[in-house]
Amino acid sequence: MKKAFIFDLDGTLLKSDLTISCRTKSALREIKERNHIIIISTGRMYASTMYIIENFLPFLKEYVIVSAYNGGYVVSPEGRIIFEKGIEKDLAIKCVEFLRKLDIHRHIYINDKLISEQDDKEIKDYAVHSFVDYFLVDDLIKEIRNSKHPPLKLLAIGEPHKINEVKFLSEKEFDGKFNIMKSWDIYLDFIPSDVSKGTSLKIISDLYNFEIEHCYVFGDSENDIEMLKLTKNSYAMGNSTDEVKNTSNNILPTNDEDGVAYAIEKILADDFNNVNN
Repeated sequence: MKKAFIFDLDGTLLKSDLTISCRTKSALREIKERNHIIIISTGRMYASTMYIIENFLPFLKEYVIVSAYNGGYVVSPEGRIIFEKGIEKDLAIKCVEFLRKLDIHRHIYINDKLISEQDDKEIKDYAVHSFVDYFLVDDLIKEIRNSKHPPLKLLAIGEPHKINEVKFLSEKEFDGKFNIMKSWDIYLDFIPSDVSKGTSLKIISDLYNFEIEHCYVFGDSENDIEMLKLTKNSYAMGNSTDEVKNTSNNILPTNDEDGVAYAIEKILADDFNNVNN
């Protein structure tokens, strides 16, 4: 029976040095050779995700389904956009204004481009982390107003204690108008309120005809929780937050210890009783 495997990237497939181990590559290749479904579900841009696929996992090009921007931009293996949902422009503008008042780095993504009004260390480091270039503009609000496309996501970057504070204040300020979550301890994501990795997985499962409750989902961060909740086959990495571990039915070795490969090998060998680390 065809299986569906869903993987987060950062902290899951990717090691801390932003590479993918040979063992993990071999495990993913085995999934493909058995003709199972592979979905990469990430907070990253589509361009960033494709860079990783083309450079680290080229054998998955034109095979893998990509759910980028935490589920707001879903693309088929052939490159066809399956689902796209951006943030309403007026709401995005209010968010930029609010983040300015909190004096925290903020940037936006329009038409799969990384756009900042601050040429600071945060955007430079983020661009390196994402394997993409960034576009510097004078005013994010003007950029949003003049664009034909709505922003797919807004991101704030700061030290973990600052991000926690901004998350608390933002949830109070916007009161459910955004889905606000941490994709990393220094990254705070703002996406449409009805978008998540979980909602995109439901869309994909309907289109590709697999039972969502039986798929295999791997993640490590707060933005993975909604998709981990959908299946009994949920796998938290050993480097996950406690909240993610408490959501998941299985705990794996860390991303630096080939946790994903370890689980895939057990699953494909039908050794389900020995998956937990």
